[in-house]
Amino acid sequence: MTLSRRELLRGSLLTGGAGVVASLAGLPFSGAGMAAAPKAQIQTPGAYRFSVGNFEVTALLDGYIDADPTLIPSYDGQAATKLYQDQFRPPLADKIRIPINSFVINTGEKVVLIDSGTADNMGPTLGQFTDNLKAAGVDPESVDAILLTHMHVDHISGITSKEGKDLFPNAELIVHKADWDFWHDDGFMSQADDFMKSNFVNARAMSAPYGKRLTLVEEDQEILPGIEAVWMPGHTPGHTGFILRSEGQELMIWGDVVHFTALQFAHPEWSIVFDSDMALAEKTRRRMLDRVSADKLAVLGSHLDFPGLGHVGRDGDRYSYHQSSWQYTL
Repeated sequence: MTLSRRELLRGSLLTGGAGVVASLAGLPFSGAGMAAAPKAQIQTPGAYRFSVGNFEVTALLDGYIDADPTLIPSYDGQAATKLYQDQFRPPLADKIRIPINSFVINTGEKVVLIDSGTADNMGPTLGQFTDNLKAAGVDPESVDAILLTHMHVDHISGITSKEGKDLFPNAELIVHKADWDFWHDDGFMSQADDFMKSNFVNARAMSAPYGKRLTLVEEDQEILPGIEAVWMPGHTPGHTGFILRSEGQELMIWGDVVHFTALQFAHPEWSIVFDSDMALAEKTRRRMLDRVSADKLAVLGSHLDFPGLGHVGRDGDRYSYHQSSWQYTL
């Protein structure tokens, strides 16, 4: 509906409004008789849909995790507190809340899943991917391809059941060769601490059912019509982003280039200890921030505030994140 002064003066709205007011006036309202409804006390389903040209993209929330600031070796508590204040966020407590997002792209020809959350591996505030996939109306059997940004536990755990059954039986698994090789290397696994060893075990178990439907990417290339794989190493050896292109519109899905929405745009040097190479991760982050800010390219992030969609601005050596407004029509 389009609202204009002319329509208002015609009385089409005012007449209807007057009728409603007149009807309400005759009702016997009593404050004492109106009981409060019980609170739901749970959030609505974590699914948000928008379009990129002719592509339809659905962001899915797996939940959130509260991260200790000690995971950021360069962390400055005073600077972080000010960033939270400047961005009108709730006061920064002793933990930093991080969402975990996955995405479904319907190109009109293919249904493509990018990452899949944690399943039940990381606590009660996570593991909502499967429920939100269902709430969004996506049938797992309709998924043609699974693209992995990388094989960490919070990205791969929703594609296979605990019993080892593939949950997307018709999907091809597409992952960068450098990531596949890393997580399947017994030498690297033997050097890992207990937490990372569990990531190695999980990566192998989750990917195993797709061994006969596996494509390994070795260079930046179009892997599906309108979807280009872009190597973004540092967080893991084969960490990969994806650029969507449709009808003159573009979007970069950048995985874990940024973990902390409030902090790392202002401080790209604040890498996380889970980066396999923190210096390279910072270099990649700066390169991607330069690219998307210069090209005004929309970004979609695995750990950006849900639904993870926005743009990046630049002011000197600092960057800023601008979350996209709600898309009302597709």
